[in-house]
Amino acid sequence: MSKPTHAHIEKLFTELIIPFYHLKRGTRIPDKGRRWENDAEHSWSLAFLACTLAPEIDPGLDVGKVCQIAVVHDLVEVYAGDTDVFASAEVLATKDEREAAALQKIRQEFKHFPWIATTIDAYERRETNEGKFVYAMDKYIGCMFDYLDKGRLFQKAKVSLDSYNKTLELHRRKAQSHPGVFEYYEKLRALLDAHPEFFHMPKEA
Repeated sequence: MSKPTHAHIEKLFTELIIPFYHLKRGTRIPDKGRRWENDAEHSWSLAFLACTLAPEIDPGLDVGKVCQIAVVHDLVEVYAGDTDVFASAEVLATKDEREAAALQKIRQEFKHFPWIATTIDAYERRETNEGKFVYAMDKYIGCMFDYLDKGRLFQKAKVSLDSYNKTLELHRRKAQSHPGVFEYYEKLRALLDAHPEFFHMPKEA
């Protein structure tokens, strides 16, 4: 295949890179402003954390591959939209189908950059330790934001600790993709369980 032209690179910016900044997630950044996090910020945070922890948790991992996977892991959401773990059952039921279609669109629309679709596919398939590591780390970082935010989002949304734990049952199973990450995930979930005041506490009748 010939080298990409300026038009190919411009399309990369206008259809993938810039729209990624405008994809809001269902997570507040746990600081004073508490604005909604976007997908570009999330992907950078995950890449940074994964590259930092990979050598300590699993020295056999290729940190370069870990970084590459983390950077593009949510890129399908440009076309599929972000699906929050607390979304309705109807929305959650279509997640895999929407993201598979989005990956196919990326593969077709950006043929001059095959690395993008190939790397996303490696993440989705989780056939490598690097893919499994990033997949589990993605669950960990979400819970860390919940912990650092001290449940302010859940108090406002009236999400109880019991409801939180039930909703995140599948989330917890996904975190088991990498045993080393899961150990840290479980410790973090235990910290959340130890702080029921972070969550909505219905008044007794």
